[in-house]
Amino acid sequence: MKSRPAPPTIVPESRFRTWAAVAFLVALVLAAFWKLTLMRGIPITDDIFASDLMNENFPYRFSLGEALRSGQWPLWVREIYGGFPLLARSEAGVCYPINIVLFGLFSPYVALNLTILLIVVTAGVGMYFYAREIGASHLASILGGAAFGFSGYLMSHLKHLSMANGASWLPVGLFLLERAIKQNSYRSLLWFGVVFGLQHLAGNAQTAYYAGVLYALYFALRFLNNLKESKPAAKKSVALRGVRSAFKSGLTWSFIGMLILATLLAAIQLIPTYELVSFTQRAGGVTFEYASNYAYDLRDFWTFFYPFSNGDIGNLTYTGKGVFWEDYGYVGVVTLLLAIYATVRCWKSWHVRFFSICAVVSYILVLGPATPLYKIVFDYVPGVSYFRFPTRLLLVTDLSLVALAALGLTKIAGQLATGGHQGSRRASVLQATLLGVTVLDLLYFQLRQNPIVDADLWTAPPKTVEIMRQDPSLFRMYCLGGNHSHRRMFKQARGWEGNLQPFVDQREFIQPSSNVLYGIASPNGYANLIPNYLVDVWGDQNRAGIITQSASIQGDVFHPTPLFWKLMRMYNVKYLTSFWPFALAPNLRPLGMYGGAYLYRNDDFFPRAYLVGDIVSVAEGDAALEILRSDAFDPARSVLLHGTPPSFQAGDVVRGSVEFLRYTTNDAELRVQTPQSAILVFSDSYYAGWVADVDGSETPIYRANITQRAVVVPSGEHHVRFRFEPKTVAVGFWISISSLALFLGFFLTPWVRKRMFAGKIAQDLPG
Repeated sequence: MKSRPAPPTIVPESRFRTWAAVAFLVALVLAAFWKLTLMRGIPITDDIFASDLMNENFPYRFSLGEALRSGQWPLWVREIYGGFPLLARSEAGVCYPINIVLFGLFSPYVALNLTILLIVVTAGVGMYFYAREIGASHLASILGGAAFGFSGYLMSHLKHLSMANGASWLPVGLFLLERAIKQNSYRSLLWFGVVFGLQHLAGNAQTAYYAGVLYALYFALRFLNNLKESKPAAKKSVALRGVRSAFKSGLTWSFIGMLILATLLAAIQLIPTYELVSFTQRAGGVTFEYASNYAYDLRDFWTFFYPFSNGDIGNLTYTGKGVFWEDYGYVGVVTLLLAIYATVRCWKSWHVRFFSICAVVSYILVLGPATPLYKIVFDYVPGVSYFRFPTRLLLVTDLSLVALAALGLTKIAGQLATGGHQGSRRASVLQATLLGVTVLDLLYFQLRQNPIVDADLWTAPPKTVEIMRQDPSLFRMYCLGGNHSHRRMFKQARGWEGNLQPFVDQREFIQPSSNVLYGIASPNGYANLIPNYLVDVWGDQNRAGIITQSASIQGDVFHPTPLFWKLMRMYNVKYLTSFWPFALAPNLRPLGMYGGAYLYRNDDFFPRAYLVGDIVSVAEGDAALEILRSDAFDPARSVLLHGTPPSFQAGDVVRGSVEFLRYTTNDAELRVQTPQSAILVFSDSYYAGWVADVDGSETPIYRANITQRAVVVPSGEHHVRFRFEPKTVAVGFWISISSLALFLGFFLTPWVRKRMFAGKIAQDLPG
């Protein structure tokens, strides 16, 4: 019987060459994003109707920085939706250490630029070290690092900071797993747990989930392969014996423990997020139809060979039916051809087989409803039904292609190098040439995916903001037609590869949730996971709220109904920006037009908190919305209350007063004077975790007017305090602290290492 040839080995290179490669990749990133490096530019990546970066991801991190600098826990953001659970919105990445450091220490825009630079550096350097670990040559590994750092997936998703942050750690996790298995290294496995914990904390559950599945498959198959190669005589029973050995292995159980411990490390973020999800349309998962929306356009397959085969979204020539940046996975023509070569010529290599299969399977799943496989996975694999956009599995496709390319180039170079010194020189020249072509290719195509505007222009406040900031009162503003203005802007700029001035001008609308950047509150916002009762009133990108039924557009003029003005009054809205001019109303004062935005002041609005004497008890569902719509309901006299306060005596209009003594991120203190028992209506959003007390005695908070908070206040003068103290955060905090303590114990305590890891690992796998 022919013996299996020993796997090829690469002679370890000097540390100088290794760190020279790292320096090259870092310098490449800094040079490619030189405007970000010099802090002279701001990335404003767009999504046509809004910007996931500037209208969602960046405002979250802006709030994080503001809270940290003011000494507040970043649990709540009060500027959007009348208040929103910041920590529970995992996309904010509130507990991601890099976010805490950068947005806590630096100005927000500097922190944003540094975040993006670190994402690309981490991805590129991590891929370099992983490629070296699996046997790729020095130059082939550099090519792999450049190709993954500037991959289509990462470049098109820099707008989704949490997603890109999580994805950037994937090759680092694989590197540590590979080293743990090959070297029986307990410490590498511990570091792997830290990396997987960071991927959870980065904030995108879908990316962390995909990474976890890939890690599990990689570990299981790599472990069995190593066992098979160490015992070639037992081929017939190797599968069964391998599985048994795996389950007896200390390495296997240590790996499983790291997966669990890493997930628990992120409990402080995951548990509040789970609670938020339970209030949204994603509670219990999503439908297959919803998950399959914006399915992959089969014609975008050709973008792997030429990115703009169906046109360029950056200049409005894209003709595909899919979402360009969701379908985009270009990693360079050379990278793709090398990956194909590796699959054909190096199939005996375990890593080539693994990544070839991963590339094919992940791409089939990317196709979504175009194949039956995605439906089967959606129905039967736990967790998949919580996510939409199967196109985001392009992360695995891109990583697999890059790993294959590094191995393919190594194979070619190895064949050329057999001709002695001259052959080695030819091999080096070929690798350097293909590296140079790949870098130029990727820089040309990928840097066009993220427009960068002059920092001075972007950071200067819009004129509408300057006008509102002159008003010292406590108010909210409301943006009408922000999506329409954004689409108009996109057409005026012809995408984003030309003049970016329309992007600068469009800021005058203060489209949600960009209002966070200026410290101005709004009753609505732009977010993905929103409690259903907030969507009922204000809507979101998936479902319209009753606000859409409160006006009509007639001849390009906005005609509000009484319901519209009722909502503006109830939600403390004093200023409005609008895509359309308003029909004249006695309560409305035009303040000018700026950057295409009409600015108005509404003189008929309630204060942020006020008193009423009557209750209309309502149940869940459409009944409350119908009462709110009714002309018979007067919010100045009555409040819609979910629940009935015991022994409350309804009265007439209350002639009392409400004064804010303190109003911060996570609490508010008010002085209330009332001649009779009354309901204090606080137009900030109702949410689990808020507690209230009157003169130090805890009192129930009722959900009022669909989305607001209310408490009962006795007659006389009283101090009322609201505090955000969610139990989910406390539970998650202690679980995360305990997990962190375990990690530190494993790293620092020798006897724990010896007992839990070292004993069996050496027995399970060959050195």
